[in-house]
Amino acid sequence: MKVFESLNCFLCKKPFARIANQPRSPRILNCGLAVCHECFEMEKAKSLATNFVAHLVGSYLFGNVRKHHCNYTCCYSNPNFAYYLIDILSQEESLVLAPTKDGYVLEKPFQIPECPVCHDEYSITVEAKKSIILACNHAICTECALNLRELNPNEVNGENKYIITCPLCTKGTDTKVDKAKDPFQDFLAELPKMVNQLESMRGAPTCAECDKKYIVDEMLRCVDCKTEICAMCVFRNHRSHKACPLLGEKAGEMFETLKSDSRDAINTYKNLFPELHKELLDDISKFETSLLLKEEALKDASTFIDLEDKHKSFTTLKTHFENTAEKYLPCLRKFNTEIKEMIETLDKVVCCV
Repeated sequence: MKVFESLNCFLCKKPFARIANQPRSPRILNCGLAVCHECFEMEKAKSLATNFVAHLVGSYLFGNVRKHHCNYTCCYSNPNFAYYLIDILSQEESLVLAPTKDGYVLEKPFQIPECPVCHDEYSITVEAKKSIILACNHAICTECALNLRELNPNEVNGENKYIITCPLCTKGTDTKVDKAKDPFQDFLAELPKMVNQLESMRGAPTCAECDKKYIVDEMLRCVDCKTEICAMCVFRNHRSHKACPLLGEKAGEMFETLKSDSRDAINTYKNLFPELHKELLDDISKFETSLLLKEEALKDASTFIDLEDKHKSFTTLKTHFENTAEKYLPCLRKFNTEIKEMIETLDKVVCCV
């Protein structure tokens, strides 16, 4: 089961806590990576120790002390928790821990957060609605950030020309409105795939023993007990039994159903077309016989005008037959062409398997 990687610590890979001031609460490095509070403090301490000792004896001896390395010289200077990630995690009915406890998954549809200024939803495609993370770790959209920014009176070298006052906590941010990495955007990028997983999980099997839902790939069938159970329950209670992957069982069931449905659909038309064509050919023959017999009336015309009228009438019928046949033939040819194309597509699919 896929979990939200953006809601896990970049270093220890454990899921974030939903509130601040906890060991697993999210913090943000200045390079934009999200880590838990515990890893942040540990890495910060290592960074300070490494810098001090490296200054004395040479950095080459201590280059691998920290797990995280980047081009930012003060990556651990942000004292605030990542409030925007905590806001995301506050939707507890939508975001739940996976059964494996290794991350968050969608349990219900997720409401995309809104900018606190304009109340528009954040977006990963609309530039104006992409999130901007302020120094206080609150988020606003790019459009509002640009509208709220003012000239920075404390700027001397021109690097941070503007300052933005946070609408939530009123703290100022010296900013160029560019972030190396934004976990908020990473979360929004992951969301569509997780929504698809949620949809696929709606019909997911439930473990007969722990009552938790799992995707088919993670389930097994106990052959001895005739039940569908998760791997953990197999390990706990069915180690002496024979268990097989549920995916194989489902594949077999789906194959038999699909084969039956495909055969029924194709045979319906295989049986229908010959009957229709036979009836059509019989009617064409009847039309031919009747038309030729009626055309004999030309010989009994009493006047030339009568002859022309009858000739015109039969010619009209003959032309109507031709036009009707010409309308039918393209459909028949198109059907024949599309059948050939489907055969070619099927051959390619088989070759790729």
